[in-house]
Amino acid sequence: MQESQLRNSLDGHGERFPSLAKIEVRLEQMEAFPVDNMSGQNQCGLPVAYYRGGTSKALFFHENVLPGPGTRRDEVLKRAMGSPDPLQIDGMGGAKAVTSKIAIIKRSARDDADVDYTFVQVGTKEDTISYEGNCGNISAAVGPFAIDEGLVSYRPGISIDTNLKCQEVRIYNTGTKKVILSHVPIDNNGAFVHSGTETISGVPGTGSPILMDYRNTLGATLSKGMFPSGNTIDMINVGGKDVQVTICDVANWCVFAKASDFGITGYESASELTANEAWVDACQELRGKVGKYLGLTKDWREWDQVTAFAPLPIFVAPAKRGHIEARLFLDKMCHESMAGTGAICVTACSCIPDTIVSSVVRQAAKESTFEISHPVGIMSTLVQTDSAGVADNLPHFQTLSFVRTARRIMDGTVYVPQNP
Repeated sequence: MQESQLRNSLDGHGERFPSLAKIEVRLEQMEAFPVDNMSGQNQCGLPVAYYRGGTSKALFFHENVLPGPGTRRDEVLKRAMGSPDPLQIDGMGGAKAVTSKIAIIKRSARDDADVDYTFVQVGTKEDTISYEGNCGNISAAVGPFAIDEGLVSYRPGISIDTNLKCQEVRIYNTGTKKVILSHVPIDNNGAFVHSGTETISGVPGTGSPILMDYRNTLGATLSKGMFPSGNTIDMINVGGKDVQVTICDVANWCVFAKASDFGITGYESASELTANEAWVDACQELRGKVGKYLGLTKDWREWDQVTAFAPLPIFVAPAKRGHIEARLFLDKMCHESMAGTGAICVTACSCIPDTIVSSVVRQAAKESTFEISHPVGIMSTLVQTDSAGVADNLPHFQTLSFVRTARRIMDGTVYVPQNP
């Protein structure tokens, strides 16, 4: 497109979203993937926005600019990230699981949702890609993206700061098939306000508080309730030793174990644990054997062919700060902080007696704010339950949420070869 054409086509768009007008115009004029040879070197150019959500970063695509689900889409997204390669040197990935993420967004046709959001976890050194599950941190950027791209109509929201005007965005996560409620600060013109005074561990600076509500995500991944095995404690043999675990499915599918049962303290740095080959191998074995235990694979060694990332192993220990210490394993490494969905699952599990989590939670942890200590700080969640419970003796969560910040870092075009 010539510059004069681009400027002419901005009429009516730039006033509302001046920083986004260029990418919106490209999207409006695009019919289907692939885009014309924009680089002149047999590459396809894809309009994209790059966001930080919480302590993670992701490429954000409108669904209609990508190939349909299947091998072609997989290859395009992996190539955009520069995977498989430990450094992801030929793509946008940052050589960490927390920066090898993608969000695919479209307007929703559902009555209970405003946008459909597909979360994609791309392997770094491994040739893997997963559309299952969700990332709570990246979810925090979905609402801001949807608002600033003009995908949603205004719905009044709530905030932890009564001085802020917020918009509620109902997000249908295709991986978990659950609706998440995001409450996004906006200005008087309806645009996302990223600036504010909220701080989160692992992110320098401050931002506006985005409240993410996960109260409706029990049984999110496997659709077998909060405890897919039917038990709060199960025995899994790892490395020739039986260990107690809790398999829990809230916001994401996690398996909890005591750090001490896996030869660690639970207070290590992420780099220490990632360098611990015995621990990494034990995590992989635990993931596979939980999959086999639930009847999802015949051979635990082939579990990565079923899913490369789930369940998320989380190792807990008594808190030195906050209410519990936690270390999360993802993509053959220790998460540098804490996955948002992992934090929700930890919090929900802490409310249930006779689980691994509740057995190590600081006994004073009865407040509505629950603090999870991770390698770079503390992540706080908000939780309230009905004392009466429900029919299956599990609590009904009135509140199960956390606050994150998010920011659009850039928008433009990412190029991938015509034949990835």
